[in-house]
Amino acid sequence: MKKQLWLLFGVLTLILGCQQKSNFEDFVRAEQQINERQQEILKQSEELNQLIREVNRRFPDKKISLDTALGFTKEQEALLLSMIQQEKDVSTKGLLQKILDSEKQIEELQQKIKEITDKLPAPHVVKKGETHRQIAMEYLMNVHKLDEKKAKELVDRVALVDAMEVGYNVWLYYNDGVFGTFVTQGEAKISPYKLSRLIRRRELERAREEGRQQALEEIRQAQQSPAPAFPDTGKQQ
Repeated sequence: MKKQLWLLFGVLTLILGCQQKSNFEDFVRAEQQINERQQEILKQSEELNQLIREVNRRFPDKKISLDTALGFTKEQEALLLSMIQQEKDVSTKGLLQKILDSEKQIEELQQKIKEITDKLPAPHVVKKGETHRQIAMEYLMNVHKLDEKKAKELVDRVALVDAMEVGYNVWLYYNDGVFGTFVTQGEAKISPYKLSRLIRRRELERAREEGRQQALEEIRQAQQSPAPAFPDTGKQQ
């Protein structure tokens, strides 16, 4: 009987260990799948914005725009459908249809992300002033009762999102010393991936501008400096 109990304990330990490993692998796999789809959404969004700019160039009185980060409003979609029905030019009609098709593809990608996140525990919804580090630390210390030192060690090992928007969803995982976290768009107007791209682009532009200003200042100083005096050799011409 004792031997049977030890055997049962061993089997349960093995099962629980496999479940913990599987849960974290599922969490990481979900993050990878979401990141891939967010990148696809960003690419589709950039192409869609180019199409919209072209339509607005051809029809300046219509003012087609993405009024929401999650797609067209019903009014905007109805306007596009009306324009497609009335348009006689084949190429322009195809351009208008491509806008609707592209927006539909983005909706499908967003739905796939929702299907993935629906299988995860509920996320933390970002409020004004919160940072990814703060949310992760509070999760480990308040929910899992880790001390500050241990929580900091775990948080320092993971990639954190620098810029946070109200409405972002922060997904968190902790089990037996293993911690993971990632961020999705949630109800925010811009995705974390796109916001990160915009910030990097602005930083690069600022660095270039600062470099240009520094170069101009060095040229200005060089122009204002007196010409170097050549030593008198004492030779007569």
